[in-house]
Amino acid sequence: MVTIHAFFKVDPKHRDEFLALAKKVVDGTRTEEGNISYNLLEDTEQPNVFVFLEKWQDQAALDIHGKTPHFGEFVKGVKGLLLEPFTADVFEVVAKR
Repeated sequence: MVTIHAFFKVDPKHRDEFLALAKKVVDGTRTEEGNISYNLLEDTEQPNVFVFLEKWQDQAALDIHGKTPHFGEFVKGVKGLLLEPFTADVFEVVAKR
């Protein structure tokens, strides 16, 4: 399993635009084969700081996601909405049962 934490610091004047783009990418991604979960959360102590929490079945599913229209639209659209470049932490997870 691959887990991603992607952090976005959004310019407050572009909050609504960011949330509209985020809703589209979340809705589209949740229908993808290989996606386990895909959530957007806002930091309760830092308004307009968001994190996507993603879980993928494997790297192949994540690679396909990177080529989807909804992801491409999000990446293109979000560029002018942020106060700083986004960051992402990627983890390879081995589940123990």
